[in-house]
Amino acid sequence: MKISKQIAAFDLDGTLLEGNKSVMPDLAKELWRGGYRRIRGVLVFGLAGGAGVLRKLRLISSESFTLIGTTLIVRWMAGDKLTTLEPYFHRTVERQQVRQAVANLLRSHQAEEREVLLVSAVVQPLLECFAERLGGQALGTELEMTSDGRLTGRMVGIFCSGSGKVKRLRDWEERTNRPVDWQKSFAYGDTLPDRFMLESVGYPVAVSPTPDFRAEAKRLGWKIL
Repeated sequence: MKISKQIAAFDLDGTLLEGNKSVMPDLAKELWRGGYRRIRGVLVFGLAGGAGVLRKLRLISSESFTLIGTTLIVRWMAGDKLTTLEPYFHRTVERQQVRQAVANLLRSHQAEEREVLLVSAVVQPLLECFAERLGGQALGTELEMTSDGRLTGRMVGIFCSGSGKVKRLRDWEERTNRPVDWQKSFAYGDTLPDRFMLESVGYPVAVSPTPDFRAEAKRLGWKIL
Protein backbone atom coordinates (compact mmCIF):
# COMPACT_ATOMS: atom_id res chain seq x y z
CA MET A 1 0.00 0.00 0.00
CA LYS A 2 1.29 3.46 -0.91
CA ILE A 3 2.01 5.76 2.03
CA SER A 4 0.12 9.05 1.83
CA LYS A 5 1.85 12.40 2.22
CA GLN A 6 0.78 15.74 3.61
CA ILE A 7 1.28 18.97 1.72
CA ALA A 8 1.41 22.68 2.50
CA ALA A 9 0.35 24.68 -0.57
CA PHE A 10 1.14 28.40 -0.67
CA ASP A 11 -0.15 31.05 -3.04
CA LEU A 12 2.59 33.55 -3.93
CA ASP A 13 1.21 37.05 -4.59
CA GLY A 14 -0.13 38.62 -1.41
CA THR A 15 0.44 35.43 0.61
CA LEU A 16 4.16 34.66 0.68
CA LEU A 17 4.84 38.15 -0.66
CA GLU A 18 3.72 41.43 0.90
CA GLY A 19 0.93 43.39 -0.77
CA ASN A 20 -2.01 42.29 -2.87
CA LYS A 21 -0.47 42.82 -6.30
CA SER A 22 0.64 40.40 -8.99
CA VAL A 23 4.30 39.65 -9.63
CA MET A 24 3.90 39.44 -13.41
CA PRO A 25 3.60 43.24 -13.88
CA ASP A 26 6.84 43.55 -11.91
CA LEU A 27 8.49 41.21 -14.42
CA ALA A 28 7.18 43.47 -17.20
CA LYS A 29 8.74 46.48 -15.47
CA GLU A 30 12.07 44.66 -15.23
CA LEU A 31 11.95 43.84 -18.93
CA TRP A 32 11.20 47.49 -19.71
CA ARG A 33 13.97 48.81 -17.44
CA GLY A 34 16.40 46.50 -19.17
CA GLY A 35 15.48 47.86 -22.60
CA TYR A 36 13.98 44.54 -23.63
CA ARG A 37 12.16 44.70 -26.98
CA ARG A 38 10.80 48.20 -26.42
CA ILE A 39 8.43 48.23 -29.39
CA ARG A 40 6.69 45.08 -28.19
CA GLY A 41 6.78 46.50 -24.67
CA VAL A 42 4.84 49.61 -25.67
CA LEU A 43 2.11 47.38 -27.09
CA VAL A 44 2.05 45.20 -23.97
CA PHE A 45 1.73 48.14 -21.58
CA GLY A 46 -0.90 49.77 -23.78
CA LEU A 47 -3.10 46.67 -23.95
CA ALA A 48 -2.57 45.91 -20.26
CA GLY A 49 -3.61 49.46 -19.41
CA GLY A 50 -6.82 48.98 -21.36
CA ALA A 51 -7.51 45.75 -19.48
CA GLY A 52 -6.86 47.60 -16.23
CA VAL A 53 -9.58 50.12 -17.10
CA LEU A 54 -12.01 47.27 -17.76
CA ARG A 55 -11.16 45.74 -14.39
CA LYS A 56 -11.73 49.04 -12.56
CA LEU A 57 -15.09 49.33 -14.28
CA ARG A 58 -15.79 45.74 -13.14
CA LEU A 59 -16.33 44.63 -16.71
CA ILE A 60 -13.79 41.83 -16.24
CA SER A 61 -12.80 39.92 -13.11
CA SER A 62 -9.41 40.20 -11.43
CA GLU A 63 -8.74 36.62 -12.54
CA SER A 64 -9.45 37.54 -16.18
CA PHE A 65 -7.20 40.58 -15.84
CA THR A 66 -4.38 38.37 -14.55
CA LEU A 67 -4.84 35.99 -17.48
CA ILE A 68 -4.78 38.85 -20.00
CA GLY A 69 -1.68 40.41 -18.45
CA THR A 70 0.18 37.11 -18.27
CA THR A 71 -0.72 36.28 -21.88
CA LEU A 72 0.62 39.64 -23.08
CA ILE A 73 3.92 39.24 -21.20
CA VAL A 74 4.39 35.68 -22.46
CA ARG A 75 3.89 36.87 -26.04
CA TRP A 76 6.41 39.65 -25.42
CA MET A 77 9.04 37.02 -24.59
CA ALA A 78 8.33 34.83 -27.64
CA GLY A 79 11.39 33.66 -29.56
CA ASP A 80 13.87 33.92 -26.70
CA LYS A 81 15.52 31.21 -24.64
CA LEU A 82 15.11 31.09 -20.87
CA THR A 83 18.82 31.81 -20.42
CA THR A 84 18.24 35.25 -21.97
CA LEU A 85 15.35 35.94 -19.60
CA GLU A 86 16.79 34.53 -16.38
CA PRO A 87 18.46 37.81 -15.31
CA TYR A 88 15.07 39.53 -15.50
CA PHE A 89 13.47 36.71 -13.50
CA HIS A 90 16.08 36.94 -10.77
CA ARG A 91 15.85 40.73 -10.51
CA THR A 92 12.08 40.45 -10.20
CA VAL A 93 12.51 38.00 -7.31
CA GLU A 94 15.11 40.19 -5.60
CA ARG A 95 12.77 43.20 -5.59
CA GLN A 96 9.94 41.40 -3.78
CA GLN A 97 9.30 41.80 -0.07
CA VAL A 98 8.67 38.46 1.61
CA ARG A 99 5.98 38.17 4.28
CA GLN A 100 8.27 36.76 6.95
CA ALA A 101 5.59 35.29 9.19
CA VAL A 102 4.32 33.16 6.30
CA ALA A 103 7.85 32.26 5.18
CA ASN A 104 8.44 31.02 8.73
CA LEU A 105 5.33 28.84 8.45
CA LEU A 106 6.69 27.43 5.20
CA ARG A 107 9.91 26.45 6.93
CA SER A 108 8.01 24.91 9.84
CA HIS A 109 6.06 22.72 7.41
CA GLN A 110 9.34 21.62 5.84
CA ALA A 111 10.68 20.78 9.29
CA GLU A 112 7.58 18.64 9.87
CA GLU A 113 8.33 16.85 6.57
CA ARG A 114 5.33 18.07 4.62
CA GLU A 115 5.73 18.63 0.91
CA VAL A 116 5.79 22.41 0.40
CA LEU A 117 4.38 23.68 -2.89
CA LEU A 118 4.25 27.21 -4.31
CA VAL A 119 1.07 27.28 -6.39
CA SER A 120 0.61 30.38 -8.52
CA ALA A 121 -0.50 31.78 -11.88
CA VAL A 122 3.05 33.13 -12.23
CA VAL A 123 4.86 31.53 -15.17
CA GLN A 124 6.77 28.38 -14.22
CA PRO A 125 10.37 29.56 -14.80
CA LEU A 126 9.83 32.70 -12.71
CA LEU A 127 8.06 30.73 -9.98
CA GLU A 128 11.01 28.32 -9.87
CA CYS A 129 13.25 31.30 -9.06
CA PHE A 130 10.96 32.12 -6.14
CA ALA A 131 11.11 28.48 -5.01
CA GLU A 132 14.90 28.70 -5.00
CA ARG A 133 14.67 31.67 -2.66
CA LEU A 134 11.80 30.56 -0.44
CA GLY A 135 11.97 26.76 -0.59
CA GLY A 136 9.53 24.17 -1.86
CA GLN A 137 8.50 23.08 -5.33
CA ALA A 138 6.98 25.36 -7.97
CA LEU A 139 3.61 24.67 -9.58
CA GLY A 140 2.98 27.58 -11.93
CA THR A 141 1.71 28.26 -15.42
CA GLU A 142 3.72 26.28 -17.96
CA LEU A 143 5.17 27.86 -21.11
CA GLU A 144 5.35 26.20 -24.51
CA MET A 145 8.86 25.72 -25.92
CA THR A 146 10.17 24.95 -29.41
CA SER A 147 12.41 21.95 -30.06
CA ASP A 148 15.48 24.20 -29.75
CA GLY A 149 14.40 25.62 -26.39
CA ARG A 150 12.78 28.91 -27.38
CA LEU A 151 9.52 30.29 -26.03
CA THR A 152 6.67 30.16 -28.53
CA GLY A 153 4.74 32.93 -26.78
CA ARG A 154 2.01 30.54 -25.68
CA MET A 155 1.05 29.00 -22.37
CA VAL A 156 0.29 25.29 -22.20
CA GLY A 157 -1.80 23.21 -19.87
CA ILE A 158 -3.62 24.78 -16.96
CA PHE A 159 -3.64 28.48 -16.16
CA CYS A 160 -2.76 28.06 -12.50
CA SER A 161 -5.40 30.31 -10.95
CA GLY A 162 -8.70 29.66 -9.21
CA SER A 163 -9.84 26.07 -9.70
CA GLY A 164 -6.78 25.57 -11.93
CA LYS A 165 -4.66 25.46 -8.78
CA VAL A 166 -6.54 22.41 -7.55
CA LYS A 167 -6.15 20.72 -10.93
CA ARG A 168 -2.42 21.50 -10.87
CA LEU A 169 -2.12 19.97 -7.40
CA ARG A 170 -4.03 16.86 -8.45
CA ASP A 171 -1.80 16.46 -11.49
CA TRP A 172 1.26 16.78 -9.25
CA GLU A 173 -0.18 14.12 -6.92
CA GLU A 174 -0.66 11.76 -9.86
CA ARG A 175 2.78 12.49 -11.27
CA THR A 176 4.55 11.80 -7.97
CA ASN A 177 2.59 8.55 -7.62
CA ARG A 178 1.90 9.05 -3.93
CA PRO A 179 -1.56 9.93 -2.61
CA VAL A 180 -2.00 13.17 -0.69
CA ASP A 181 -3.76 13.10 2.66
CA TRP A 182 -5.84 16.17 1.85
CA GLN A 183 -7.58 16.30 5.23
CA LYS A 184 -4.24 16.60 7.02
CA SER A 185 -2.84 19.10 4.52
CA PHE A 186 -2.61 22.91 4.62
CA ALA A 187 -3.25 25.67 2.09
CA TYR A 188 -2.65 29.42 2.28
CA GLY A 189 -4.13 32.15 0.08
CA ASP A 190 -5.21 35.80 0.11
CA THR A 191 -7.89 36.30 -2.57
CA LEU A 192 -11.27 34.84 -3.44
CA PRO A 193 -9.99 32.69 -6.36
CA ASP A 194 -7.73 30.92 -3.81
CA ARG A 195 -10.79 29.52 -2.07
CA PHE A 196 -10.82 26.48 -4.39
CA MET A 197 -7.35 25.47 -3.23
CA LEU A 198 -8.19 26.14 0.41
CA GLU A 199 -11.42 24.14 0.16
CA SER A 200 -9.40 21.10 -0.95
CA VAL A 201 -7.52 20.72 2.35
CA GLY A 202 -8.33 20.13 5.99
CA TYR A 203 -6.44 23.19 7.24
CA PRO A 204 -7.22 26.27 5.12
CA VAL A 205 -5.63 29.59 6.11
CA ALA A 206 -6.51 33.03 4.71
CA VAL A 207 -3.48 35.34 4.80
CA SER A 208 -4.09 39.11 4.93
CA PRO A 209 -7.18 38.46 2.83
CA THR A 210 -8.93 40.91 0.55
CA PRO A 211 -12.26 42.14 2.00
CA ASP A 212 -14.40 39.74 -0.04
CA PHE A 213 -12.19 36.78 0.82
CA ARG A 214 -12.08 37.76 4.50
CA ALA A 215 -15.87 37.69 4.59
CA GLU A 216 -15.89 34.26 2.92
CA ALA A 217 -13.20 32.90 5.26
CA LYS A 218 -15.15 34.12 8.30
CA ARG A 219 -18.34 32.55 6.96
CA LEU A 220 -16.56 29.21 6.53
CA GLY A 221 -14.80 29.41 9.88
CA TRP A 222 -11.32 29.35 8.38
CA LYS A 223 -8.24 30.57 10.18
CA ILE A 224 -7.23 34.14 9.25
CA LEU A 225 -3.71 35.52 9.64
